[in-house]
Amino acid sequence: MGGFFSYTLTASVIILLLYPVLHQIVNRSSYFNFNRVVIICCLLLCLSMSFLFDANVITSTLGGALYSNDLENNVNPQLIETDATDYTRQSNPTTTFPWMSILLVVYFSGVFVLFCREIISLVRLLIMIVRSEKIKNGKYTICRIADRHTAPFSWGKYIFLRDLEFDITDNIHIHEKAHTDRRHWIDVLFADLFCIILWYNPFAWMTRQLMKLNHEFEADSAVIRSGIDIYSYQRLLVTKAMGMRVMPLSNSFAADKRSFRKRVLIMSKKTSSRKPMMIAVLVVPALIISEVIVATPTSEKILSYIADYSLSKELFTLNNPEQAASVAPVVNETDVWTEAHKEDSENLIMIPNPFEDQTVLAEIIRHSLETIESDKNIKVNIEIVVDEDGNVKDVLTNDSDGSQIVAAIERQFNGIKFKQITDNGRPIEARFVIPIQLEKQ
Repeated sequence: MGGFFSYTLTASVIILLLYPVLHQIVNRSSYFNFNRVVIICCLLLCLSMSFLFDANVITSTLGGALYSNDLENNVNPQLIETDATDYTRQSNPTTTFPWMSILLVVYFSGVFVLFCREIISLVRLLIMIVRSEKIKNGKYTICRIADRHTAPFSWGKYIFLRDLEFDITDNIHIHEKAHTDRRHWIDVLFADLFCIILWYNPFAWMTRQLMKLNHEFEADSAVIRSGIDIYSYQRLLVTKAMGMRVMPLSNSFAADKRSFRKRVLIMSKKTSSRKPMMIAVLVVPALIISEVIVATPTSEKILSYIADYSLSKELFTLNNPEQAASVAPVVNETDVWTEAHKEDSENLIMIPNPFEDQTVLAEIIRHSLETIESDKNIKVNIEIVVDEDGNVKDVLTNDSDGSQIVAAIERQFNGIKFKQITDNGRPIEARFVIPIQLEKQ
């Protein structure tokens, strides 16, 4: 659940930066089919690039990176993520407010509600098709609208008009037929699903509005090309479309004040040059900027934490703290750690490698920090190098403030080794980075 929400956050960043480009294209270019292709491609790019960006973040340096030093076999980097983002020394751990659980519940509740609304709208539309009077007109079916407050609209191969006895030169019929010929309903359905995923992002809904507005531009253009006087068609919009009810999932002839003004302006001006189409080139820098934003350390830290978050595990721990402790994957971690430091111990104590379980490692780090008295707040990244046998080969940091922490961790790892870390069954040397925060005494 957390991984999907992290994915939508990445998509939100991308659509936020793409929307200004799409807005300029739709409002400046009168090549409506080109505009339509650009919008659809941008939505597809948003979804696909979000997957790539998010996958890259999840396998980033937040939890730490594992690298094989065997260059001959060219083993690819793999990554781990620890149970805690920062190891902060605390003598009395307290239960934190489950804001992530609440956030995920709110998000998925919104997705569920909007998806149900979409299904209900589709069912209502199908019921209208079944119950309405209709006649066949070539490859289209004309359905009669019984409600006088609903504006003419189209969906799939169905065109909804007030009167079944229409003239094929009727402007409203030409308008709705243009929607049907160009299969605009598929675009609307795709945009609706996009908005359900990103329901909390206003730019997703604004992009959907841009798409539908461009559909209306395209259909209006088809009516104008049929030979009708522009002024007469604008007056028809006022008398037949202003303030009428719009059917969800469909392309409607209805027009509110804002869209009416834009449609009138587009009708009144001549075909634009191809220069506005060059605005589409700005999609590339928009994607680059979005990748830079997502790749910042802060963004990586937040997104990786969300992606690794388990709602069920958190709720189980909050509701059943004693039972959760009794069924924890590693039992008596502190005892294992203590046994590792007995002077009379002849054998090394084996603990899980961080790819399998980070609980014992977290306990070791916590004990290490308890041995340090610091006169200032310290925040450093500690790199732990584990050899092919699982022994801690080295503990490193590039920050001079972390020298005490490095020494303390090295002492705690005395007599302890990790379970072998393997790649395709072959033991490898590994490195992973842990962000550590030490508070001033």
